[in-house]
Amino acid sequence: MKKILFAIPFLAMAMTACDPSEIEGASEWGAISADQVQATATPVQVDGKSGNRIHVACTSPVVSAWEADQLVENTTHTVTTEGEIYVTKIGTNVIRCLTTNVGGAPTAKEITVQVDTISYITQTISDRLCIGKEGAPKYFGKGYSASKIVLEQTIDKLTGKLGNSITIKSNPNPALCTFKWGSSSINTNVGKIVTYALDVEQELTVEFLDATGKSETISLGKFTAEAYSDLPEGIKLLTGYDPVSAPTATKTWELAPANNWGNGGNNDKKPSWWTTTVEGQGGSNGTITFDFPNGILTKKLVNENNQAGDKSGSGAFSLDFSTADESKSILFTLKTTEPGNIIYPIMINQGDYHPTIYDVTVISENELVLRAQHTNDATWEGCFWVFQAVKE
Repeated sequence: MKKILFAIPFLAMAMTACDPSEIEGASEWGAISADQVQATATPVQVDGKSGNRIHVACTSPVVSAWEADQLVENTTHTVTTEGEIYVTKIGTNVIRCLTTNVGGAPTAKEITVQVDTISYITQTISDRLCIGKEGAPKYFGKGYSASKIVLEQTIDKLTGKLGNSITIKSNPNPALCTFKWGSSSINTNVGKIVTYALDVEQELTVEFLDATGKSETISLGKFTAEAYSDLPEGIKLLTGYDPVSAPTATKTWELAPANNWGNGGNNDKKPSWWTTTVEGQGGSNGTITFDFPNGILTKKLVNENNQAGDKSGSGAFSLDFSTADESKSILFTLKTTEPGNIIYPIMINQGDYHPTIYDVTVISENELVLRAQHTNDATWEGCFWVFQAVKE
């Protein structure tokens, strides 16, 4: 059966709210209990079936509103005497008629309706289903099968190794899908899912939710990313590396000339409580150079005899993009190995502790801010280093 996608915004469906001033006679505007409310909810017929657009009407002399719970969206609410509301679930649905009488006492009457087909979906559901795109379903309905999904893992053109993205090329299942690969996820029926964890076997799963409310998570197999076929922007910004245009490039950073070391809240992007300079604390300025193809971070200090005990050296580094968390101002994570650590890797208010895990909170062509978390979470404190790119 052909499905119809209504693009009309829901609020446009709503009728004008009931105006108490239009009710004649004070005796009519009285206390009405829920069982006395005269209200109906009737599915609109589509090709002889009960669709999910529901015609609602209340003839009692009250202010009336309507509510309907949805499968994947917030409860729909509208104030109207007569109009339409919708549901997103095939089967039994409950429409609530909420009324307020002259005394201000609210009542709620529940009306059960049976829905046989989904004839209307919101833009949100349409976007998730990817309706109109190649390989996507044409409607929201019931039933699904993992065997209908066609996917392909990318191959890194530079190395020929398995890439870090999987494309869902075809998925005609008329159900909402959420794909998860390790810590990465997408909630569209077709599209690309990208992981930034290399050389780790990770399971790819799909969670189905069809229009009957049935939900199931199914494994699609285990996949390992061996190379960055989809390069995170942060790699190029931090290290200068590009697998095509700059496969051997490195990038060098130096401490900003002022306020390059300080502290602040453990979710801040930059130091906000107190700042100073590394040299002002007995440390030395210098540079750090990232060599991404070889995974080496090299530190060169101006003054090897500084009192802080920081020395030049090289060591392995790695980047973890699975830690990205906007609420904590984390773009990705830098992990270092002594002696190839950052300049003056000393925590404020934590003695001579040298962290080796840093949150990248700000990154651009010319600015880099790193943050290390205090090991005592109760302090709500982070230590910050502010760098600028060295001009070639």
